[in-house]
Amino acid sequence: MQAFATCLLIIAFFSTSLSITSAQEPPQIEPILIQSQGLIFVVPQSRDKLMAYSTVTNSWSHTEIAIEESSIPLLKIQPTVGNTLAACQLGQELHAYSAKTGLWAKLRLPLPHESKISYSISDNLITAYVKTKTKTWIYVFGEDAKAWSGVNLTTGEQAPTEEKKQ
Repeated sequence: MQAFATCLLIIAFFSTSLSITSAQEPPQIEPILIQSQGLIFVVPQSRDKLMAYSTVTNSWSHTEIAIEESSIPLLKIQPTVGNTLAACQLGQELHAYSAKTGLWAKLRLPLPHESKISYSISDNLITAYVKTKTKTWIYVFGEDAKAWSGVNLTTGEQAPTEEKKQ
């Protein structure tokens, strides 16, 4: 009887050890793949870039993203994909892609706690609205665009953009 109880104790300890070990393993990160009429949008498992394939240019292109490795399992990447355009906001960067040009453009945004940011995609245009305490901006990226363009809705001046084309 004592040998049976010892055996049960060993099995219980072994089972508990296995469940503790497996509970500490990081969650499996899956790639993100979204297909539309004119493009395929990919976030690889490595999470170091955004990629897109254009049916118009028959080519792949990418834009680098800077994410700390420790935050990868917690990062929620939520791309928005239209027929020929795609966009993805990551922190202070809004990445846009056009399947017609096969190019990426990156827009640097104010800190999220200092502004309200929203964007949408129509058939041929990505529109981003950025509102701070004193100003409101509209930025656009069209399907023929190579860079973001913007206007300050408070003053009517053209907004400076810090885009990076790839």
